[in-house]
Amino acid sequence: MARLMRACPRLLALAVMAVLSAALVPSAQAQVPLKILTQAKPAEAQGSSGFEALLQQAERDGSTVIIMQPGGGPQAGAPEMPMAMALSSESLLKARESLKRMVANSLIYVDYLPEALKGASPDGTALWLLIALATAVGGLVAGRLVFWQVTRWARGHFSHLYREDETVLSRKLGYILFRAGWMLLSAGIMFVTAVLVAIIFDSGHKPSRDTIFVVVSTYVVYRILRSVIFWNFFAPNSPAHRLVRLSNEAAQRLFNHWAVMLSVGAIVLGLCRWILILNPPGSVTDMSMVAVNLDAQNLAFILGMLLCAGMMGTLAIVHRRELAGVILGADDPQKAPFLNRVFAAAALPLTIVYLILAWLVSSVRLTLGLPGGYVPVLAPIIVFVAGIFAYAIAAYLLEIVYERRAASHRRRQLLKQQAERRAWRRAQASKELMSEMNEDVRDMLEDGDEMTVMAPVQAPSTQTRPYFPAFKVFFQNTIQATILVVCAGELARLWGLDLGREGGHPVAAALDILLVVIVAISFYRAVNGFIDYKILEEGGTLDGQVSSPGEGEGEGGKSQSRLATLLPIFRNVIVSLLAVFGTMVVLANLGVDVGPLFAGAGVIGIAVGFGAQTLIRDIFSGAFFLVDDAFRKGEYIEVGSVKGVVEKISMRSFQLRHHLGAVHTVPFGEITQLTNYSRDWVMMKLPLRLTYDTDVEKVRKLVKKIGARLLEDPVVGHLFLQPLKSQGVYAMEDSAMIIRVKFMTRPGDQFVTRKVVYAAIREVFSMEGIRFAHREVTVRLADGQKSEELTREQKEAITGSVRAVIDDAQALAADAGKTVAGAL
Repeated sequence: MARLMRACPRLLALAVMAVLSAALVPSAQAQVPLKILTQAKPAEAQGSSGFEALLQQAERDGSTVIIMQPGGGPQAGAPEMPMAMALSSESLLKARESLKRMVANSLIYVDYLPEALKGASPDGTALWLLIALATAVGGLVAGRLVFWQVTRWARGHFSHLYREDETVLSRKLGYILFRAGWMLLSAGIMFVTAVLVAIIFDSGHKPSRDTIFVVVSTYVVYRILRSVIFWNFFAPNSPAHRLVRLSNEAAQRLFNHWAVMLSVGAIVLGLCRWILILNPPGSVTDMSMVAVNLDAQNLAFILGMLLCAGMMGTLAIVHRRELAGVILGADDPQKAPFLNRVFAAAALPLTIVYLILAWLVSSVRLTLGLPGGYVPVLAPIIVFVAGIFAYAIAAYLLEIVYERRAASHRRRQLLKQQAERRAWRRAQASKELMSEMNEDVRDMLEDGDEMTVMAPVQAPSTQTRPYFPAFKVFFQNTIQATILVVCAGELARLWGLDLGREGGHPVAAALDILLVVIVAISFYRAVNGFIDYKILEEGGTLDGQVSSPGEGEGEGGKSQSRLATLLPIFRNVIVSLLAVFGTMVVLANLGVDVGPLFAGAGVIGIAVGFGAQTLIRDIFSGAFFLVDDAFRKGEYIEVGSVKGVVEKISMRSFQLRHHLGAVHTVPFGEITQLTNYSRDWVMMKLPLRLTYDTDVEKVRKLVKKIGARLLEDPVVGHLFLQPLKSQGVYAMEDSAMIIRVKFMTRPGDQFVTRKVVYAAIREVFSMEGIRFAHREVTVRLADGQKSEELTREQKEAITGSVRAVIDDAQALAADAGKTVAGAL
């Protein structure tokens, strides 16, 4: 690109010189007739007596002899030259000389055109051309009638595919692709009809037959580009199916302008193709006239492409806002991705620069007689058509796949809801059956379920979990990147670059690296989003979220699922592998031999293994602990003298958050014994201090009713794995009778349920007249001694002794509570 930019001033200067010199050639040759041509090489011509006689005859007649070099047109077997090589100084100088010859030969072609038209006619007149044009137009009119009939029939039979308020992308793409395919079929039928008309009126005249074919084929190609490609791309009559961000007025205006540009291009292409149809006149040798025709055709291509490039540049300038809107693809430009904003800002200048360079390169190559000179200007349209069709088909298939996956997800959700409703009905029926039984029978059935974990059945929900297409964006980005890279590679090939992998072409390597980077970044984002979604779906927390450590010593911690615990580690492994393989692919495309790198990595790995035995021990120990499912994220564990909630797990260590806020980092290799307080379930046993006159049986029945009521509670009912029950008298003290109640819940939920249970017991006991006993210490005095006879010092001594007894009792109760919590 830098070489092209440096050559631009020199190229413009030489182009101006070539145009001026070409303008001078007709004025110099317009004074003499142009009749004698030869295609012989100068070295061969000097030894040819016929050629000398031809020169003498030309001098007597005062005519001009133009010697045509064999390089005047495309030669079979000519070596390929990259497009950029056409802008070298040597090529530009040769192009200037060739341009003079092309202008002169074009004037010769115009001078001999009437004679060639008459010479190609079977009756010596040029009427055959009008007849051929009339036949071609008649065939196209018949073909258009058939085209209209076919499209009208399809519009009537497939109208159900069109919806004015369509919102589903797959149906949009399906309709556009179906309409484009049907229009392509209709265009093929139109072409066949026009050819049949030409065959019917065929007179056996080859120039007429070739002219008809040029007209018909050119119009059909124009109709395909206009109706099949641009009509469906801009969709001016169906805004609901328009895939680009354009208003109805802008879409109609863009389509009309492109239709005009395509029509002009079709006329230019048809005229350039028709130039080679005419046979040389009788007074000119065949080889000479072929060279003249080729030069005239190349000059016509140069002027026609200048016109087309100018029209495309004008369209880009006039519709610069629409072009930027299509690239941005969002209502608010500031919300569009950064790369989209950059491309939108650079689209117009890049388009103008490309058109200028493409026309200059094409002109030079056509002037030098190199093959494919007209390709650079037409290459964007060719690549655009191929790329847009490939993307539409791939996007349509992707949408179909994910719509089916979404439908399958909805079916699974409906089946899950049906199973929940059946379980709910069975639970309700079981409750009704139990309510009809005798209380003694129910007590007998409930005996022996001390360690039975009851699965709570919640009321079925009517809401379904939405489908999350985690990797859809990744596939979309991959498809877009692949098509973009392939189109860029094909555009480079159309420009004449050899992108073979044998030589490691820089353009091919850059495209491969770009594709690898885009795919790697998209895959990382997709995996990261999928892992975050699964962690939240499993009820876990992300690494950036602060976990709740609990309320005090013995916190059970709310355990997360095993999958939510392992997914962050899998994420780190996947990111590491992705970075390694992506780097290797990039280095391989840069020409680096990655084989020795793998061997060196193995040697370095062995050295690191010997020098970092502690690190290896931590990693392997952590792997075995996680495989054994010894603990999970969110669980409350104790390791030696350290305890807390597992907050974060890495490859070699994990972090514990103490309930007071401290964070402890524990390497896996230092774990000798691990106690988990948050696995599966916890049994909470609460002591109640009641007076000795309390009816124990009444308390049992009240506790049972409280447990049944709490199970029905919409807020905490689902937290109970076993209902609240009474265990009867647990201990008897001097001032109270201890009755203990129990219930089972999940780890982490016991503190919420404990509050609710205490509040419910206090409320019911207060209503039923059951009194809680307070701690009392009875002090007996000596026989005959009265309390009012005690001195102040004696009373204070007795109070201190009582205080010591109470403190000792509370300390013993606290130790017992810690022991129970540790055993849970």
